[in-house]
This record gives sequence, C-alpha cells and structure tokens, in this order.
Amino acid sequence: MLSKKLALCFMITLFFGSALSSSVFAAVSYEKEELVSSTIKKWQPKIPENEFPSHQPSIVSGKEVYKMHCAMCHGSEPNEVLTKDQLRSKSPEEQYIIIKNGNAKGMPAFKNKLSRDEIWDALMYVRAGVLGYYPLNSDELAKMNAIFGGNCAVCHGTRGHGDGPLHKSLNPVPANFNMFQRLYTRSDNRLHKELTHGIPWTAMPAWKNRVDFNQNYKFDDEMIWKLVTYVRQFGFSQEIDRLDIGRQKLKDYEKSIGKGK
Repeated sequence: MLSKKLALCFMITLFFGSALSSSVFAAVSYEKEELVSSTIKKWQPKIPENEFPSHQPSIVSGKEVYKMHCAMCHGSEPNEVLTKDQLRSKSPEEQYIIIKNGNAKGMPAFKNKLSRDEIWDALMYVRAGVLGYYPLNSDELAKMNAIFGGNCAVCHGTRGHGDGPLHKSLNPVPANFNMFQRLYTRSDNRLHKELTHGIPWTAMPAWKNRVDFNQNYKFDDEMIWKLVTYVRQFGFSQEIDRLDIGRQKLKDYEKSIGKGK
C-alpha cells in the first residue's frame, strides 16, 4: 500500500514538474529563445580553418586594396554606398564568402584576383569605414579601454584573450576575441544581442540597462553598440600589414640591384 502511495506521489510530482518547466520555457522571449537555441547547437564556421586570416587583417593595407579593386563600384569611401544595417546583419565570415565567390546581385568573384589576406584586409577596411572604429591614441579609445577594463576584462582580459582573473573558474571559458573562428562567425547584430541579453548557461550576463556608478554611465543601447565596435577592434590592426612591409622591402631591393626595371 505504501509503495502505491509513493508511486502516486512520484507521478504527481513528475507531472506538475514537467508542466512547470514547460510554462517557464514558454515564457522566454523570442530573442532569448534564439540565444538558447544557438548556444545548444554552437557556432560552426562556414569556411575551412585555413581561409580565416593568417594574422590580424590591416585596415591600412585594406584601404589600398579597396582603392584598386572596389572603389570603382562602391565609391571612393565605403560609406558612400554601404550602410551600417547592411554590414551589421551579416557576419564577417559571410561577407568574406560574398567577396570571394561573388553573388547573383552583380558582385563579381575575387577569388582569382585577390589573396585570402587581401580580401580580409579590404573587408575590415570597409567595415571600419562604415561602422566606425576608435583610432589609436584617441580620447575615445582611452575611454572605451576604461569601460572594457572596468567591466569586461575580469573575464575576457584586457587584451581580449579570454584570460581575465576569473577565467580559470568559469566553464565554458570566456570568449577569446582574438580567435577569428569565434569573432568572425557572429554578426554585429548577434554580438549586440549577446551583450544585451547575456548568453544562457554561461557566465556572460545581460548588460542591458546596467549602471556603472564609479564612471557614471549606463549600458543603454548606444553604449552596447559602442562595445560591439570596441570588441571588433580585437579583430583587425590599424597598422600596415607586416607582409606588405616585407613585399615593399623586396621591391626596393630588386630596384636597387636593377632587377625591378
């Protein structure tokens, strides 16, 4: 008799527990459901590992590539034709694929004209030109360094390597923003959602409307977009590509011995 009562209690608990779980998940907003779904299935790159950059793309070198191969259609400056919404909606990886292979809208394929790193250089220059960035040694960069350092670096590290003081105690570990396979597979809209709502089953919290009373600012929508821009800067360099420096030195040497005539 006792065993029957225990079995009945177990079934009631199981039923109401399942119903409660279902109601909780049903109450989750669409945006958070999307974050949960993508966290479960994880992010798989659409291109092989050897097609990601071999080193940080350079927006300085990218400007030269853009002027030679892109300006005739897109204008002398990238923001003459392209918009923020266009670039925010697709990941850098997806944009690389379009530049490499072309598309049905009239974009030619550059896979036989530009190297992998030249495509990445040009793409990062376009994105920086349209979406903005913080120039080296600028007051804006100093301010964002302080904001990131005071709120994000404890997990992500000051250089964005995911090696902050708390990283050893977290599972999964914090994002490494210098890892191209992670940073380039997410669109800016995606990064904005993750900063706004957090990432389920990780230590990444929701930053929406948080307030930093020490530095007197609020994580409103504008500030979150500024953080997206800041995080993106871990993915490119504002200095000339070191390979381009080497190529120029080789050209200068060949010219000096008469080979470049």
